[in-house]
Amino acid sequence: MFTDLFTDSYGQMLAENYTIKPPKKIEKYLGKVRGVMATGPRVPIDTEMDIAQRDCNFNDVWKYIEKSRGLDWNLFGYVTVVKFPDGTQKMINGLHRKTLVEYVAPYVTEVPAHIIDLSHLTQEEAQVEAAKYFAKYNGAASRTVSSEQRFWAEVIGLDEDALRLKDILIKANLSCGKVNDIPGTKKVKYNNFVQAVKLGTNETIRAAQLIHLAYPGNTINDTLLSGMARLFSHSSYYELMDDTTKIYEQFEDWFVNFLPKMKGIRDLSYRQYRNAHKWHDGVAYGLYRDFAHFQRTQGRWCIPVDSIKKHYEKGIQLDSMLDD
Repeated sequence: MFTDLFTDSYGQMLAENYTIKPPKKIEKYLGKVRGVMATGPRVPIDTEMDIAQRDCNFNDVWKYIEKSRGLDWNLFGYVTVVKFPDGTQKMINGLHRKTLVEYVAPYVTEVPAHIIDLSHLTQEEAQVEAAKYFAKYNGAASRTVSSEQRFWAEVIGLDEDALRLKDILIKANLSCGKVNDIPGTKKVKYNNFVQAVKLGTNETIRAAQLIHLAYPGNTINDTLLSGMARLFSHSSYYELMDDTTKIYEQFEDWFVNFLPKMKGIRDLSYRQYRNAHKWHDGVAYGLYRDFAHFQRTQGRWCIPVDSIKKHYEKGIQLDSMLDD
């Protein structure tokens, strides 16, 4: 049975004192606690969260509270804390459970903890290791962390691939989660950004630059970004990336100065071509098809559309085979 430690009126008052208020259906569980804390070391519940930690998703906290009908110590387990060389301790796992306790049982001052001692390292080395632990734990032992949150931890942990992606984000004036999250940057989803970079680093950067110029007031279109990277990286259209060619300049002028007058950025997802195995192949075909049509109306030469069309149609055939 749960122990009701607070009256309903106190629970109401507790809810009102928090900046983020729980929904009405949660208030009846505030103050309801059962079970016994796990044995072993304890840390203060207000232990600082490590910089690698994600932001709290309060909707998840409300779900946990409702599912457990309050706080159940039998389900709490241990938070994970890193001890740094300067003596400070920071939590790298347990943010949502800690928040749950703060709402349901605000009288609790300590929680059970697994403490990882990194005091034998330098402060900088310890911070890198802490970020690595967070990324590894939440990439394997838990599936609740998003790709963007794990990417942030990997950057702090000085992961080589993550730092390379960060450098590309900076050059493209984009952000992903907390990485390069500064005013003026447009956000991309991690998985879509990685897909674009796989198609070509310079191609992704140029695609982002053109999108910024053509649609400065819009959010980034991830599908368009990877579609343009696909087009620019296709061997038959290498001239679109060669700034010494006339078609390079013509494509940029068309994309930046003409296309936005005809289509919104969402229209450039080319959903009618989504039936390919990889959607960005359809976007590449649709985009170049529109450009080729424009070139013909202007009496200009353009690279034939056949190569990118065949690539797109091959993707449709592959998708059909996979469905079978």
